Amino acid sequence: MIDSIGNFIISADAWTGNIQNEMDAKYVEQSSLTNLFTEHKFWGWAGLLSIFVAIAAILYFQFQEWEQEDQQQK
Repeated sequence: MIDSIGNFIISADAWTGNIQNEMDAKYVEQSSLTNLFTEHKFWGWAGLLSIFVAIAAILYFQFQEWEQEDQQQK
């Protein structure tokens, strides 16, 4: 009796594992961001670089403004 229960559990695990493998094999990523870095590498990295430069410029000019305010208070 215990052996038949064990065999049933093992066969059920194998069956559900096959279903999961079939589901995974048919899944295809449709992300635009993923496609940007796999198919259009130049534009992906150029976009990241432009975002970094924009953030750096904003921070640089903000720090310059804060320094001017500190100099005016002295």
